[in-house]
Amino acid sequence: MNLNIAKLAAAIREGRGIGTGDAYRPWIQITRRTSSPYSNLNVGPVPHLKRLTHFLSRAERQFALYLWWLGAEDVREQYPLWPWPHLHPEVQIAPQAEDRLHPGMQFVATEADIALRTYPGTTIAHVLTIDMMVTVPVSMNPARLIGISCKPESIVGAGSPTDRDMERIELDRRYCVAGNIPFRLAHPEQLPPKLLVGLHAISPIEPRSMLMQLVRAAPYLKYVDLLQRTAYDRPAWIASKEAGNRVGWSTPEEQRAFHISIWYQHVDHDVSNGLITTRPLVTGGMALREQGRQRWFGEGA
Repeated sequence: MNLNIAKLAAAIREGRGIGTGDAYRPWIQITRRTSSPYSNLNVGPVPHLKRLTHFLSRAERQFALYLWWLGAEDVREQYPLWPWPHLHPEVQIAPQAEDRLHPGMQFVATEADIALRTYPGTTIAHVLTIDMMVTVPVSMNPARLIGISCKPESIVGAGSPTDRDMERIELDRRYCVAGNIPFRLAHPEQLPPKLLVGLHAISPIEPRSMLMQLVRAAPYLKYVDLLQRTAYDRPAWIASKEAGNRVGWSTPEEQRAFHISIWYQHVDHDVSNGLITTRPLVTGGMALREQGRQRWFGEGA
């Protein structure tokens, strides 16, 4: 983001980089004027949110979708790492933490002996962003927040500590360390391609309230019970259709519930093997998701 001091102040007044869920506004927003010679900029919907998300690459968006599948409560993309001392990122999800302060990226960079660029005509350091600031259930990690940098493995493998890409990763890491926020470095291309295809196919692009209304309803619970009994020894589409008929659903209602039940793993299916409805479901999805949760959200990761 190339700003002068007036535009910087206007972006802050607009609330860029502040809020949670649908109220969050990413610091970097993709517009028709935004372009990149290195990646596919991506604006689109994700499960649980009404707002459109702004990812600087397709790989980032795919990884965010994976995090939603793992059970993230919120994924805030292009999250600003303010250069000046500021309220800790936790304050936005836990107002009782309002007395927590973060020293700011300028302090972090000085400690790391890494120079921050400044906005033209000013001495104000650039507002750097971390790819994702993820909110996870307290049962997965008491820290509640996980900072994630998404970078191709080729960049990390070819880099040295003095390369700008490596310096950026180090600044992300140190910012998180300074705030006692767990940090993860992700290489999205390492995710199984079949898993990503499967998640895109079944991801419920609906607000959280609508999804919760469905999955807590008696017809859905009955549908899931029926599907679990029959979907492992006959084609999945037949098992789903029969279960949907039993609870009185139309075909669109049944197909929606089928995708949602696999997304939440209310019915166990290993999505990394794809989802071919002419075949029976294959168990292993619950174990795969739990492994991912421990890897990306867990305390011991």
